[in-house]
Amino acid sequence: MSRKMLLSAVLALGGAVPALRAQPAPEGPPGPVPPVVETVAPVPLPAEGGPALPETAPADPSVLYPQLRPTGAAVPQPVPAAAPCVACGAERETLWTRPTLVGDWFGLRPRLQDRGVTFEGNLTQFAFGQGGGIYRPLPPALAAQGFGQGGVFEYTGRNDMAFTFDLEKFGGMPHGKLLVRSQQWFGDYGNVSLNTGAFPPAVFPASLPPVPNGQGVPYITDFVITQPLSKKWVVFAGKKNVIGAADQDDFAGGNGTMQFMNQALIANPAFLLGLPYSSFTTGFVSPREWGGFSAFVYDPQDRTKNFFAFDSLFSQGIIIGGEVKAKTNFFSLPGEHHVGGMWKHVELTNLRFAEPPPGVYPEPTVPGFPTVPNSYTIYYGFDQYFRVYSEDTNRGWGLFGRASISDGNPTPVQFFLSAGVGGYSPFRYRQGDKFGVGWYYTGTSDQFGPLPRALFGPRPGWGVELFYNAQLTPWMNLTPDFQIVKPEAGAIAKTSYLGGIRLNLKY
Repeated sequence: MSRKMLLSAVLALGGAVPALRAQPAPEGPPGPVPPVVETVAPVPLPAEGGPALPETAPADPSVLYPQLRPTGAAVPQPVPAAAPCVACGAERETLWTRPTLVGDWFGLRPRLQDRGVTFEGNLTQFAFGQGGGIYRPLPPALAAQGFGQGGVFEYTGRNDMAFTFDLEKFGGMPHGKLLVRSQQWFGDYGNVSLNTGAFPPAVFPASLPPVPNGQGVPYITDFVITQPLSKKWVVFAGKKNVIGAADQDDFAGGNGTMQFMNQALIANPAFLLGLPYSSFTTGFVSPREWGGFSAFVYDPQDRTKNFFAFDSLFSQGIIIGGEVKAKTNFFSLPGEHHVGGMWKHVELTNLRFAEPPPGVYPEPTVPGFPTVPNSYTIYYGFDQYFRVYSEDTNRGWGLFGRASISDGNPTPVQFFLSAGVGGYSPFRYRQGDKFGVGWYYTGTSDQFGPLPRALFGPRPGWGVELFYNAQLTPWMNLTPDFQIVKPEAGAIAKTSYLGGIRLNLKY
């Protein structure tokens, strides 16, 4: 399908929904409001003596973090899908009210789930225009990597398919799960991210999976087993994408398909830009009454294009990280604070001699230049609810913030700050609308040498992002987004202004 045809289909979908809503309501009592199905698996409330062991563990260990919330107050938990209304009749479910675009596959989907196989698909499309940004002609080497001057409009699509297998039904592993995920992109790789001159990609999810020459190719980014050993210890191992592995806030996290899109407001760029997107990992999560802690080990080699190649495991070094989260109950409202650190024993570019191109993820090593073998980042983050609409859901809004300090060489972001407000919309929280307003500041390293200063002119950068995620149907979200980005590469770029939309379809 051509890009023009695909955009026409998107606009047609967007126009059909308001027209449907404009129809007059039928006489008689209103029918049930279709539930907005969250993508995060429900986690039971903590039991006395520690968090309860879930009947089935979340397939992705990253989603264990939302259960780190205070007890005795409003506890924001993901909302499970409501049970079907038998009295309403199956005829009540239409294209616009069912939880997924393609429905239950004529009953096959629930039968597979009964047998231990759950499928979730998401198609996310990005259409952005950008002004400002890179204004100088670029060397051929950078142009070949997708960099370009500002003043462009780009379209990118991303498809994500995940199968979750209940290992208790398949292999007798109590509460165990296997997550298998494939991802692919199409359109303009990175969208406008490579036109801004900023370290953090502005439309980060449009750069994932990070294979610039792999348009349309599905890559297995996750093949990870999660196994609870007790109600206080959960282990995981396998191949996993790194997004969401650490430093996650309720209002600024995820993978860029539902909340913020700028990488600096998804996770801390000081450590994320130097991490592989998909690689082998093992670790544990330990939820406790007071909060919890976690630790992990990563192979630093990016294996997005490889499935299972153990011959070179840890041949390029090792990455070790850990985090502690503490629940809070300020103002009788839930919140959390977390502190973590990451140490990388892997050769990265020595900033005294060269600098990786801004906006490229994962951050490459510049060939032919000296490297530094060790780097670190220490980070802090928090979120604090100011309003919770219901005590048995996560629907509310509040404040979030992040901060970090790094080595400064080879890590180009020596310190980092971000803050903002986000959560469920005060106006349409029942329908599932979300919003966010965020700001970030990147303090660049003071150890850049003469060559990188001449080529890129590194300087501190900052950005602002605003979005409103409208839940049009249970399976369709439309998000207008606006950003202002002052890039770190001051010698080649000026302030960027970005505006566009994101359309997410759950199928």
